[in-house]
Amino acid sequence: MVVSTANQLSSTYNLWQRFTFPSKTGPRDAVAVPRSVADQLNSAYTLIIDMALVQFLTILFAVSLYFYMRRFDPRDRVTKLSPLAPTIWNKRSDLVDLIMETGTNKENWKNPNITLLLILFLILWVGVKATGVLVPPLLLLSNAAPVNPDAIYSPDRSAHTDPATAALFPLEVPRFIRALGSTVDQEIRKQVNVSQAKTIGETSNGEDILQIDYSYNATGADFGLQKYPELVLKVVGSCVTEYGWFNQTVPVAYGNKIIALDYYNLWGVREESSSWDSSLFDGRQPVASFFAQGATAGALPLSNGTWAAIVSSVNRTSFSPGTDPWYLTGPAPTGSDAPYMVLPKRPALSCWEDNIWSYKGHNTSVDDLSSTALPGFEISKDLQDIFLLTLGSPVVSAVGQHLQSSALLSTTSASDQVFDASSSSVHNDLERLIQAAYVATVNVLTDLTLYPVGASRIVPNAAQSDSGQTKDGVADFVVWGPDIKTLSTLVLIAVPTVFVGLWLLALILMYYTPVKIVTALDSSDLQVKLVAAGPQDRTPASASRPRSADNQSGLDAKQAPATSSGNNALGTTTTSYNVSPNTESGLGANKKE
Repeated sequence: MVVSTANQLSSTYNLWQRFTFPSKTGPRDAVAVPRSVADQLNSAYTLIIDMALVQFLTILFAVSLYFYMRRFDPRDRVTKLSPLAPTIWNKRSDLVDLIMETGTNKENWKNPNITLLLILFLILWVGVKATGVLVPPLLLLSNAAPVNPDAIYSPDRSAHTDPATAALFPLEVPRFIRALGSTVDQEIRKQVNVSQAKTIGETSNGEDILQIDYSYNATGADFGLQKYPELVLKVVGSCVTEYGWFNQTVPVAYGNKIIALDYYNLWGVREESSSWDSSLFDGRQPVASFFAQGATAGALPLSNGTWAAIVSSVNRTSFSPGTDPWYLTGPAPTGSDAPYMVLPKRPALSCWEDNIWSYKGHNTSVDDLSSTALPGFEISKDLQDIFLLTLGSPVVSAVGQHLQSSALLSTTSASDQVFDASSSSVHNDLERLIQAAYVATVNVLTDLTLYPVGASRIVPNAAQSDSGQTKDGVADFVVWGPDIKTLSTLVLIAVPTVFVGLWLLALILMYYTPVKIVTALDSSDLQVKLVAAGPQDRTPASASRPRSADNQSGLDAKQAPATSSGNNALGTTTTSYNVSPNTESGLGANKKE
């Protein structure tokens, strides 16, 4: 899922540039334009689609009417056609009017052929409307654009000295704060799976040992990788409340209060370097400290990361009792701000996390994203390094470290030293951290354009070479913004091409092929021909030898035998007249009924 945590400046992306858009279904040829231009193009393409459909109906009706009209003799074709034929032709661009005019005639419903035509017209109308609704949205793919290489800043994380770490820390905090702010989105919550806390054991004093599992996936499309949207990062982890790391509680007098200092041995190692304490001196609200270890063997040799959290909630008070391992309360001492207080000896949280990178059936860990490990996946070495340095250890640990006092959800319910212990739990704290870790993971590339101006003067830009140019391949991703619209190049080309093709085909059919006989049904041409023909047919029934003036009037007075022309294909009765070659304007006409 694409998560936009901040608006991109117009200087961070390139418009009017053809690029590969990483859609969920695969790479798509696209071009990015301003939102206003996309709206205008969408309206224009809707009009083009309507005109293309009119040309399609013209071709369809012309061919159909051609095969109908060719059955009649060209000399009396116009007068023998069903009255429905001109209606169909002249209302080909307005199917609703055609259906209404045909369907409102009760006589037409008695003919099964016309009923079938009405059904076909209705199907055509539905198809035309569906095309007008479904095709224009295909033009718009997203709101992404290729990143501007000059806007990329990747802080150099290779130095591990204290000064370098201290300089880098404040530059990284904003991206984790943005990630945390996105956790209120319900769609983001659906992308992360955090199980309910389940009891897997019990301590000697009766406290539950809990286990919480979590997982989420991030794809190449989520990262914004232009050419490799099929890439998948699968993150699977698990945490347990660890009571074995607790060492001792040391009471300390502070003013007129006794404050408990809880000491822990990280990872169970009893060494001074692994010792950590938590107490009310850490802050009035509950806080947690986060730690991470190097990669170890998991599903793959170096795919597993270990991390931990130690909560500092001891001596915090609450108006409600807490039963969760991190916030278990007892009666507060006399004179406290609230009737309940968190007990000492709160468990640590011990976690592992496995990160598997997959591409078209091949798996690897973040330390080897080369084409050797993932055949067909060819990103630059510098882009591989960015992934390694930002996602090489559990992101959730980095989120907690940088958020500090804002990391725990329980802190949001705190007022000074008092918080709501009954609604606080290690599960809720962990769930929000995992959600923030997911957002920080999928935004690892788009965040490269959101560092503050002048950051390179504090920490060198690892994305640039010594000459100040952005390294090759680092900019092979897209960024998202509300002022951007991504258009499908295929649809941009296909829609006008189809329209021009249909228009040319209709033009050729109407003027350069036998199908052009249907143009006789045009309302203006048809009216001229009917007026010229008068109320009777001008077509001679047969050729006669010349008659003398003496017997002319006698011959004219003789009436020809009456015959019926029957019903035509559209179910309407036609009437024709035989006219003697020597009569004019209907004089001497012999009617056939």
